[in-house]
Amino acid sequence: MKIVKKVTINKAADTIWKIIAHDFDKAYEWMGPIPHSYGIGTDKGTGGAPMEGRICHLSDNPDGAKAKEMISYYSEKDMTLTFDISPVNVPAIVPLKQNQVTMQVIAKSSDQCEVTWTARPQLKTPAYLVYPLLRMALPIAFGKLLNGLKEFAEQPASVSAPAN
Repeated sequence: MKIVKKVTINKAADTIWKIIAHDFDKAYEWMGPIPHSYGIGTDKGTGGAPMEGRICHLSDNPDGAKAKEMISYYSEKDMTLTFDISPVNVPAIVPLKQNQVTMQVIAKSSDQCEVTWTARPQLKTPAYLVYPLLRMALPIAFGKLLNGLKEFAEQPASVSAPAN
């Protein structure tokens, strides 16, 4: 399964790339369902990525469900990164075995860009019984994440404000 979602954001591409890539560990700032996230790894990641990956908590329970997201491709020049997502401590009923997401930022003008989210979820075998439902639900969920990025970035007091 391949799902592609796009959003136009009224901020410079460099500003959005900073949020997505340089602040990769701070997903909780713009991903509504993520109450906490942090970087993992002791070194820079592949291709010069600012870190190796991140852990995203999926609940407020520190021992609860998490997503381990490791950067597998990174291009500062093309403003593109790919990360591989593995579920940790999730209930067996969760239909995803793993997911791979590529995010790309393309400048439309000096103060507007487009972000593309391409997901390639791999389903557990029993999940194919509800494939049509997942085919409808997952694009909605991914679209909400991108809208969260847009809302966060376009806030007047967002991280895009110049530092003093």
